Amino acid sequence: SDFTQASVYSRAGTSAVQRRAHTEAMVSGRATTPEEAVSKIYGSLVDRAEAERLERLTAGLSESAPPWAAKYIAKAAPAVGAIGAILQVIGPIIYKMYGNLYALYKQLPTNAATCLWGLGLCFFGGRYPLSIAAFEAFKLTGGSEMAMHASTLKENITKLQKANAEDDRKDEDRDGVVDVKQIDNKQLVARKFALVFKTVDPGVVSEAVGGLWSGYLGVLAALKLKYARTTALAHSIGDAARPAAAKLIGPAALSVTPPDYRKWVNPALNVLCKFIGMAIAWRLQRVVGTVQSGLVGGLLASRAALAMLQEAKVVDVSASDTMGDEVVGWSLAACGMYYQLVKGAELPALVSPLLWPAGLLERSLEWSVSLLDGPASA
Repeated sequence: SDFTQASVYSRAGTSAVQRRAHTEAMVSGRATTPEEAVSKIYGSLVDRAEAERLERLTAGLSESAPPWAAKYIAKAAPAVGAIGAILQVIGPIIYKMYGNLYALYKQLPTNAATCLWGLGLCFFGGRYPLSIAAFEAFKLTGGSEMAMHASTLKENITKLQKANAEDDRKDEDRDGVVDVKQIDNKQLVARKFALVFKTVDPGVVSEAVGGLWSGYLGVLAALKLKYARTTALAHSIGDAARPAAAKLIGPAALSVTPPDYRKWVNPALNVLCKFIGMAIAWRLQRVVGTVQSGLVGGLLASRAALAMLQEAKVVDVSASDTMGDEVVGWSLAACGMYYQLVKGAELPALVSPLLWPAGLLERSLEWSVSLLDGPASA
């Protein structure tokens, strides 16, 4: 019965989102108990607790938000809880994985690492031209200082996470129920904000954030300079598409838009045209980047391989005494360009999950570089 289910939920300490998840799972036949249904949604007990905590914090923020925004924040609370719990689980795993891969790469012999890097550029460099350029700009615009600021910020976040875990376990009245479970959402938000203020060092954190932001702007400026033609092309395409969009889409958009909101139609068309221009311009730039990365990567890999053969005393000729490295390099470049332009440069199944953050970074950099000058003019 509903009363029985409610009592079970109360004992399990489940939240509103968990109760809704159970109801949906019970109706669909995917679960038979509240615990089983919640487990299917969130996984381990730690994940469920973290999701519930983030949901309560979001709901508490909605109580202090303006009336027009409160209802939307409240509706988003379950999604924020679930997404936040997932990110807290997979975030450290991804960070550690990339750290271990970089450490393994640094342990390789110089020529072997160079050869692998060249092969990666040759066959997949066209997918990540901005990310590669950003890495180069990162090294040239104070990368070590940015790494120091990131490390400082990480230390403060780790310190805050430990303090938060201890706060979640506190039971000062010793009644067997932790204190955070006995306060409402608004009090929970105030308690966690106070914990942040007591734990972190504002001077150190503000300096670290400022240093990272300055470094990020430096990288963006370098990318903007390097890809000035691409961004100019994106703006030109957007400006050229604007009159046609106004004639084809404008009347229909105005007819279905309430009078009070029609002032937003014109800016929306500007943004739409800009996005179309960005998509076309960066697609063309990807073709150019594919050719460039194929040539550079192929020659880099062939010359590094020749150096390894010299070290192993398999051959006794240098790159200046033979054209073999050029022949192999150009052949690799042709294969790489064919694979990227014709075959689409599909990543192997084992490698694809490892590189999805790089793809996300690439798309983010495209938007950042293109929008650095602001929206296209009307």
